[in-house]
Amino acid sequence: MKDAHFLSYDAQIAHLREKGLMIRDEAYARDVLEAIGYYELINGYKRLFKDTNNGPFRTGVCFEDILALYKCDENLRQLCFKYILRIEIRMRALLSYAFCERYGEQQQAYLSLSNYDSEGYGAREARRLIGELDYAANRADKAVYVCHYRSRYGNVPLWVLFKTLSLGTLVRFFRCCTPEIRFAVSKAFPDLREDTLGKMLDLMQDFRNVCAHNDRLYSFRSGDSIPRMPAIRALGIPAPGEEYAGNDLFALYCVFCYLLCPGDFSRAKSSTDKILDAFFSQCASVERQTFLDAMGFPQEWSRLAL
Repeated sequence: MKDAHFLSYDAQIAHLREKGLMIRDEAYARDVLEAIGYYELINGYKRLFKDTNNGPFRTGVCFEDILALYKCDENLRQLCFKYILRIEIRMRALLSYAFCERYGEQQQAYLSLSNYDSEGYGAREARRLIGELDYAANRADKAVYVCHYRSRYGNVPLWVLFKTLSLGTLVRFFRCCTPEIRFAVSKAFPDLREDTLGKMLDLMQDFRNVCAHNDRLYSFRSGDSIPRMPAIRALGIPAPGEEYAGNDLFALYCVFCYLLCPGDFSRAKSSTDKILDAFFSQCASVERQTFLDAMGFPQEWSRLAL
């Protein structure tokens, strides 16, 4: 394998032509490569247009096909990020309400190890979480509203502190909570056990990172997975080990199905259909089912509902 080396824009275009990619407008291709970058665009999105990763492009594939896939993935990222944030906001509200209803609004409650499940999830993780919460409440100075509560009241309620925390910390908070708190939160979602909700949040966190860091989304596979839920079984998808993986983009949409309100999920599906239709109207080099397979989507995915 040759080592990667610098190529000018003209040399990049020449290299792509050598690989069999059709480039109709060199000036346009140069502008795109300058705006996005060869590695981001070509290395990131070439796979669907080749029979082997290092082989030539299939006959008829053009530069605009790869760009169409890039823009489709960008639109999917923006859409998924939007709805991940809505779930994140709801989880903040549910968790802070359940915790404060049981232990009160004083910050000492969420800084006390006795109010966490130190046996189930582990005392080490609970102490690590408390350390993060203590720093955010008592020493961090970037959030004006936290500084206001700290200086005026000497207390930062959990619902205020949660606005400063990452989704990863929020998920750890859920994991560290006592079974009673996790149960109270999971009751807000239909037919969902607290352990399954935890798995959904883990998977959602991985996808949030992909969206936030502008990584390739459509083919991403998480290291976490969710079980084959009733809404998934209703589509007739085989069990894990056959077609259902539980860690792909379709799995994220299954999370959306359970954690979004019905109206939001319906809008998410409709917007996804529009994004896919726009892509296939611009790119004739990829079959619809081939792309759906790459995302982990079954043919009947639009029937997904509770």
